[in-house]
Amino acid sequence: MKKTITTGPMEMMEHALALRSGRTLEVREYGDESGHPVIFFHGLIGSHHQASYIADQARQNGLRVIAPNRPGVGRSGFTRRTTPLDAVPDVEELAEALGLGEFSVIGISGGAPYALATLSRLGHRVQTATIISGMGPPQLPGALDGMDRRRRLLLGIGSRNPRLARRAFQEAADRFQADPERFLPRLIATWSAPDRMIFRRREVFELFLRDLHSVFTEGVGAEGLAQELALYRNYGFPLRSLPKDRRVTLWQGLADTIVPPAMAWALVRALPNCEALLVPGGHFMAVDEAHRIVARLREQLDEPASLENQT
Repeated sequence: MKKTITTGPMEMMEHALALRSGRTLEVREYGDESGHPVIFFHGLIGSHHQASYIADQARQNGLRVIAPNRPGVGRSGFTRRTTPLDAVPDVEELAEALGLGEFSVIGISGGAPYALATLSRLGHRVQTATIISGMGPPQLPGALDGMDRRRRLLLGIGSRNPRLARRAFQEAADRFQADPERFLPRLIATWSAPDRMIFRRREVFELFLRDLHSVFTEGVGAEGLAQELALYRNYGFPLRSLPKDRRVTLWQGLADTIVPPAMAWALVRALPNCEALLVPGGHFMAVDEAHRIVARLREQLDEPASLENQT
């Protein structure tokens, strides 16, 4: 099923893809329908709505952004997974259904492991890989330095104990469902000053409310979030095994306390071929840096020389 949804100046194409497993994969497209395909992996807590951060810039630069909801988010059917590599068959089915050959990947925040897993398995088809405020393996040396203490505790304990993680996320879900307009400001108050400033904009605030509804109201909520938290500790592949002829571009906010700059530096040391761009702002810096992020991706696509020998 496919339908077009219009919200102001932005047009989005919505799909409900029936996978061979019998599950449904909910997908939204943004940008230029005839442009270069970019598969966008949303964060935790998040949904395909996050791709709208870069939608206008994608359309202006000839990019077709394809954003699936992960299992248990929105109308995407839940399934058990043990590593991010388990998501790659869904990507392959999605690419087949849409007639994609080569494509790019973007992973934002908790979507980073899925973008890198796709690069690991389908590197011959992935032209560019972009990671925004990306959550890498927490066991990388020094990766969690500067992370907010409460989130560090949740990640450290919850990723090892799914039962405790489910309980914590269920409490959050109950608070959200009781009063969404009160829940989100309390969450925002725990973020960095640049992030709090961004969320004073009503359109950004409402976008994240839609994310939370996709997770806690339409999706399975705590069950899916607890599973994803555990996957961060088990990528299923070593980062050093990623193809050396594919550069990973990291974008990181210097004031991020959710996924701190230390994580970006840890990824720089672990990835075989990457560039890191540290910019002002917090975890949600993509809202203001979308033009630069998309412009760099476009530059990489337009570069005639292979990145194979670059370091």
